[in-house]
Amino acid sequence: MTNGVLEKMLRDELHGDLAQLIRIMAEGDDESVLSVARQDVPRLVRVLRALTEQHKPDANGRCTECRRGWLRWLPGACRMLLVVRLAWTVDGLEEPVVVPKVRGCSAVRRGRSRW
Repeated sequence: MTNGVLEKMLRDELHGDLAQLIRIMAEGDDESVLSVARQDVPRLVRVLRALTEQHKPDANGRCTECRRGWLRWLPGACRMLLVVRLAWTVDGLEEPVVVPKVRGCSAVRRGRSRW
């Protein structure tokens, strides 16, 4: 199995599991909702903690995962943290939040920066 096939399979399974959770929370009876909450909310917390652990800031406060190569010198918040925080706080989102990638100015890319 190639990496692309495995990734698609894992992504599809995750999306299916999350859709099922949303359905149960929206349409399930009280007993089902309580069961899902007790079982799956702690799992979701562990997932978010694992993600934030991977995206720890360096000594300069820049995310070591989002800022690699020459991008590590550009200012900006961790993209993963922005996406998670927006998805968590903005109510009624049906589609995933997308934060565009930061592109440096052309002077930085061409080595003409004053940094």
